[in-house]
Amino acid sequence: MVTGNSLNALGDYQIEISGWDADNCFFVEKVNLARTADGEKQVHMLRELPEGTMIFVRSISIDASNMSVPMAYKVKNVMTADRPGAFRMDLVKMSSRSRESLNEGNASNRQEGKELCETKEPGMALEHEEILP
Repeated sequence: MVTGNSLNALGDYQIEISGWDADNCFFVEKVNLARTADGEKQVHMLRELPEGTMIFVRSISIDASNMSVPMAYKVKNVMTADRPGAFRMDLVKMSSRSRESLNEGNASNRQEGKELCETKEPGMALEHEEILP
């Protein structure tokens, strides 16, 4: 299995990028990821993605048994590439939040969240529906 650090070495890697574009259409595109000496990860894609778009990057191996787990990245610095119909984009790995940080951030908002989930109009409460086989 490919680990999250496999895309950190210098060089080019064939990857698969998937996500939703500006038109809210799901896409999958196979491209080369270039990692520069200064640590930037760059791709050239056929579609332009808005800056800040979250995408999923998965390493593609020649060996079909080597399945990798998609990693979340964010698009930044979108530019027109030197070839027609291509866009150059820098990618930044998105960091995952720990369970503790999620609990800390949500602790102050629990009461607010509870109020937001409650129905505003009387008689509009959801009813439990039992589904029989």
